[in-house]
Amino acid sequence: MTPFLEVKDCRKHYGAIHAVDGVSFAVAPGEIVGVIGPNGSGKTTLFNAILGQIRPTSGHMEFCGEDITGMSPLELARRGV
Repeated sequence: MTPFLEVKDCRKHYGAIHAVDGVSFAVAPGEIVGVIGPNGSGKTTLFNAILGQIRPTSGHMEFCGEDITGMSPLELARRGV
């Protein structure tokens, strides 16, 4: 079964600061998941990368089998993200 959302090796660096460093996960249709961590651990940065607010430094994201890496927030909204 194709994951609803799949994030593979997502990284976001700001110079020497590694806000998100190699995050990978998959969410199946109907599955409920959470992202937890202490303040400053990169949770918001990860969501901003998935939602197109920022471009990841590297990595790959798919929504319903379609590559959404680097798409604009408008393009993502049109696809239902």
